[in-house]
Amino acid sequence: MLHFPSANSAAHRPSARDVARLSELLDDDVWAFSNCRVDAAGKPVAEIDWFFYNIRHGTLMVSEWKGFPQRVLSATDTGTQWLLEGGVMVANPIEQVSRQLDAVRAVLRSSILPQHFPAFEPLQLRLMQSVYSPQVDDGTAIERIRWGKVYGRLPELAAVISNSTSPAPLLVPSSEARLKLANALCALFRTSFPADVKAKLHASKKEASIDVVHRISEIHRQIAALHGELAELTLLAAGGDVHPAEPQPRPKAQPAATKPADTKATAKKDSAMTEQQRMQAHLARSFRGVNGSADEAGKALEKAWAAVLDDPLLHGETGISVSLFGSTGSPLVKEKHGSLAKLLGMQLRKWCVLQAKAAGLEPSDVAGKPSNIRVR
Repeated sequence: MLHFPSANSAAHRPSARDVARLSELLDDDVWAFSNCRVDAAGKPVAEIDWFFYNIRHGTLMVSEWKGFPQRVLSATDTGTQWLLEGGVMVANPIEQVSRQLDAVRAVLRSSILPQHFPAFEPLQLRLMQSVYSPQVDDGTAIERIRWGKVYGRLPELAAVISNSTSPAPLLVPSSEARLKLANALCALFRTSFPADVKAKLHASKKEASIDVVHRISEIHRQIAALHGELAELTLLAAGGDVHPAEPQPRPKAQPAATKPADTKATAKKDSAMTEQQRMQAHLARSFRGVNGSADEAGKALEKAWAAVLDDPLLHGETGISVSLFGSTGSPLVKEKHGSLAKLLGMQLRKWCVLQAKAAGLEPSDVAGKPSNIRVR
């Protein structure tokens, strides 16, 4: 984590313990501005506990940190106070962070976007909001919050900061631009630019002859495309069929090896490889041309699973392996959308069952194979 503390000597400071813990949980792709003071035209001055910017994913978060004298019994959405142990009612921090987020959004649109992201559509700017309180625990009744989320543990909050993606990411185009942006945000939020942080950004500027973030993303896409092509070629070379309805000619049989192999073990191995390769081929074809949005990725998964359901060679004696579908599909969505469950909004097996039912099939469990399903 690159930490930019308040430049005002009279401002509150986060505890050294919290800063150290965040530094352990977050890497240097996350810029953290603490105790910011934001002046937005037409709005009251906002005091921001933490503003996080993940430069790798292009995501932004405004976070309010609260310490209460007692445990939080009930954390509700806007419109009602929070209830502490002992019957004490306190102001709702969700309402506070919402006002702060409005101020931050306004100044980013007016001061940062035109100067540093001129091609970015201001109305597309997305910011997350959160409340962190150590007094929130497993016994706290947390109402469903419309905007943002409440956290009682730093690792949970840090995981969201590190892994969340956005349909409209605010990505920095180059290392030089990062230095300029960091200076601009420090001036905007009235935070300092520590020498060690500046040294890290200067070092990345000297070492980066290419845009590392975009290049890594490009390499991942190229690897995925190559895996898909390889899977299809392997199937064709083995006489398999990517689409059962359109059979491909089988190649001529090869002469038997001089020294016979263990045919039982070889058949078992080839069968397992073919199943994985066929699954990979369906996914690769479905994801070809996907633009990276969550909606497009979800539709690609639906298309791939429909192809699996239509492929009789994937309906083995123990049904269809949902876990194999998941392990093969996860690399295609992990970089931009996290886990399959996060993208789909539910566990993969449940989603697969619902998709099968929607296709008019009758999915059922397979005894001894909890990750498999059988369809009729």
